[in-house]
Amino acid sequence: MKRSRLLMIFSVVLTLALLATPAFAADPNPGSGSADVTVMNADTNTGGAASTVLAQYYSQAGTLSNTRQQNVAPLGSYQFRAADSGLPDNWVGAMVLSASTELAAVATIQWTGGSAGDGVEADSYSGFASGSSRMNVPFAVYAPNAQYTVFSVQNTESATTANITMKYYNRAGNLDATITDTIPPNGQKMYDLHIPGAKIPVWGNIPYFQSNGNWTGALVIETASSDQKVAAVANNFWPRYSVAFNASSRGARKLFVPSVEHRYSNPNTDNGWLGFSVTIVQNLGTSNTSVTLKYINKDTQNIDLTLGPITLGPGVAVGCNTRSGGAGCTAAGTYNTLGALWAGSVIVESTSQDVAAISYSIRPRDNEAGAYTGADSSNAGNNTFLSEVYQIGGGGSARTLWSLMRLQNVSSNTATVQVRFINRDGTIVNSATQNITIAGEKSFNFNLREDNPINLGGNWSGAVHISSNQPLAVVVENLWGLSKLAAYNGYSR
Repeated sequence: MKRSRLLMIFSVVLTLALLATPAFAADPNPGSGSADVTVMNADTNTGGAASTVLAQYYSQAGTLSNTRQQNVAPLGSYQFRAADSGLPDNWVGAMVLSASTELAAVATIQWTGGSAGDGVEADSYSGFASGSSRMNVPFAVYAPNAQYTVFSVQNTESATTANITMKYYNRAGNLDATITDTIPPNGQKMYDLHIPGAKIPVWGNIPYFQSNGNWTGALVIETASSDQKVAAVANNFWPRYSVAFNASSRGARKLFVPSVEHRYSNPNTDNGWLGFSVTIVQNLGTSNTSVTLKYINKDTQNIDLTLGPITLGPGVAVGCNTRSGGAGCTAAGTYNTLGALWAGSVIVESTSQDVAAISYSIRPRDNEAGAYTGADSSNAGNNTFLSEVYQIGGGGSARTLWSLMRLQNVSSNTATVQVRFINRDGTIVNSATQNITIAGEKSFNFNLREDNPINLGGNWSGAVHISSNQPLAVVVENLWGLSKLAAYNGYSR
């Protein structure tokens, strides 16, 4: 059984009942969470044999807690449910998936009983094909009573202890804390920024926190040597929302952000906002760089707004919020040019240093939020695999669970694209195959809430295979009615 780049690593909780207990009563509480992991066999030879997928659950100490396996047909998919894992309540750890074929996978955490307006939230993040000696987290925060980040780091090596250094850079450009820790082989640690501890910065001692009443910035996580490799995922919690996103092992001078919105019925009230997005860009270099952000309309394909240049120091991040602007980015009114029902994509360009990016969207009216990681041309691809896609319930307002797929062409040439919907057993829903074209550096959206042009029968869950003659970056947003939203990056090669 292969265990090289086919190794899929999940670096946050896979729990049956994880209770996040706030350090202060007014801090957000997501409630109890459990994570299901959906895996897709990325073998495009549909006449080939099924692959045996081995799922191994490791505790935070790195001990093997349980093992499961499942045969998955080429292009087929299977969900390893937390309820079927055989793990006890309150188990926290990580999962390793391996197989004889290449895999794509996504974990989805369902939260219940929390402080959200409707008591429920959902988050998703993608598996890692391998670990890295450096992980970059463009967004981390502790704001008392308002929001905080929990990030998890997994040692992806089975025989080597990972000695890690975590550097906290604030939005003003200063390095505020440097903290070291060790993670045992196959082990995992969680760092909850709202619970005081030996491995958490003492916020009250940091001038940025003293001046602002919160700490907002970015992290760089590095191992002591190249043979020590880790993976990292972050969760962010607000009173009414939560998101998860993958940390980046590398950056690029040009990044693609497929899903951004600026939608409202009344911009002056919270419930009047249907959706806004925050794109956060982190400088991964050792000297200053200038970045620009181009906002591209999904319907007209026009560049409706260009922001920048914005100067970023080493390790420093900036957040550009389509609702409020953002310190160091722009004033809120700048985004008025996008109009009231704008959706599209963003291209981030850096002049002299590699950058990483994440983007999250918040829909205040519906208590929903989702996040994902910006892609560069090296992690886009001609074949993209989406392991968790839905169209359930009647069409339109009667739909109870559906997927939005955001496809962005990362090349300058027009892409000819085929989108195939795949049943869990690997059979192709031929009537739903879609053939489209996407202009260079533009985007295209599929919304499975509607039956036209795609009707999958009203009770469909499965996977999607996208093939293209030009590399694409793809993001999926899964919506449970108007109550939960979870987003993840597609796996491309």
